[in-house]
Amino acid sequence: MVFSSVTFLTLFLPITLLVYYLLPHAARNAWLLLASLAFYAVGEPVLVLLFVAEILWNWAFGLAIDKRRDTRSAKALLALCLAGDLGVLAVFKYLGFFARIAETLSGATLAVPELALPIGISFYTFQEVSYVVDVYRGASPQRNPLATGLYLALFPQLIAGPIVRYTDIEPQLGRRDVTLDDVTDGFFRFARGLCKKVLVANQLAELTDVVLDPSAVVEMPAPLVWLAALSFALQLFFDFSGYSAMAIGLGRMFGFTLPENFRDPYCAATATEFWRRWHISLSSWFRDYVYIPLGGSRAGDAATLRNLAIVWTLTGLWHGADWAFVLWGIGWGCLIALERFVVRPDSRGRGFRVVWRIIVLLCALILWVPFQAGDLESAALVLAQMFSPAAWALAGERATWIVMWLHDKWPCLLAGLVMAAGVPGAVARRIPQEGTAHDVVETVCSVVLVALSALAFSFVVQGAYNPFLYFQF
Repeated sequence: MVFSSVTFLTLFLPITLLVYYLLPHAARNAWLLLASLAFYAVGEPVLVLLFVAEILWNWAFGLAIDKRRDTRSAKALLALCLAGDLGVLAVFKYLGFFARIAETLSGATLAVPELALPIGISFYTFQEVSYVVDVYRGASPQRNPLATGLYLALFPQLIAGPIVRYTDIEPQLGRRDVTLDDVTDGFFRFARGLCKKVLVANQLAELTDVVLDPSAVVEMPAPLVWLAALSFALQLFFDFSGYSAMAIGLGRMFGFTLPENFRDPYCAATATEFWRRWHISLSSWFRDYVYIPLGGSRAGDAATLRNLAIVWTLTGLWHGADWAFVLWGIGWGCLIALERFVVRPDSRGRGFRVVWRIIVLLCALILWVPFQAGDLESAALVLAQMFSPAAWALAGERATWIVMWLHDKWPCLLAGLVMAAGVPGAVARRIPQEGTAHDVVETVCSVVLVALSALAFSFVVQGAYNPFLYFQF
């Protein structure tokens, strides 16, 4: 089940909210956990049992680690629990990938079963790691398995994050008082995310999917392929940031404060800053649970390079079990290392920083190609077409293709560029924070948002094109 579906919007969410508000506080967590597992079971009717087993596994280990705190056995229990959590992820997500590598190296054919990838496994596995590691570091474990289950299975962020640290949400797992302001703010946050997802990302996806299809891209003119690559960069941003906004809004309606996951990443001046603004919960997770424990940048340049290489290889693999994602991760790692040790844009003049910002955005656009393709062969076809001199010839009907593809999608493309450039935020900062002008603008914006939400809902009801990119992770 996805947030931008008729079933979720007309049945699941209203029923879950209504029952939640009617129940006494003591019963709300149990109901929310039950609803979250039902939400997951719609897409994974069998694998939900595996998820429940993982919840109980981490709950038990959390208690055991706390009981043996500051002993060698606590570290051994932590290692065993992490081996189980990451082992499940490895079997379901990476077994086939590693089997293909082994076949290539050995020449033998291995009989590896095709396993369906549990939805959201990459996200909830990282929360499992956060839970037991934070308990090992001193956080209090949950004595009640229902509370542990609620942390790991909370449906607003279960499928696609944001990845929530246990220490950040621990105080919220008890009694929560939900105010009218919480519900109102949560609703409008959810509505903004829904509009991003349905009215921008879904519309751009139609252009992206057709032009960048490996079977069709070799016939496309290079300017159109570049345009489709730009469209994908915007589609991915509004798809994922819209879903994150919906998750944060839903969490607010239930009394939870979930972390921000995006802050205008395409406004970043450097690659390092880009990843402080894009999928913030993932990059900060790798920083705090991998990069810093490895030594971070404390042991000299060589160790820092090694740690960056490990983190960005793992970041690529987290997104997908294919060399295309490894290439994508290594590409970002190389760009950040180049920036850190060679370019050092923060110490340069304004003109250089402007040029470097353009270079970073161009590199991001190119690096999204293997990410979108999902495999090296398809990525190579797209990149070859983008940089082929012959593909830039616009004779005959090729120029017409560009006009044809832009005819229906240019408003979404333009709106995406304006919003990704941070224009709405810049305008909002110039509006007075109180007074008549503020009230008028706020009322107009609310009316426009409600109207756009109604339009987005009509698209959902009509069964319009409604993919979600991060389900594959």
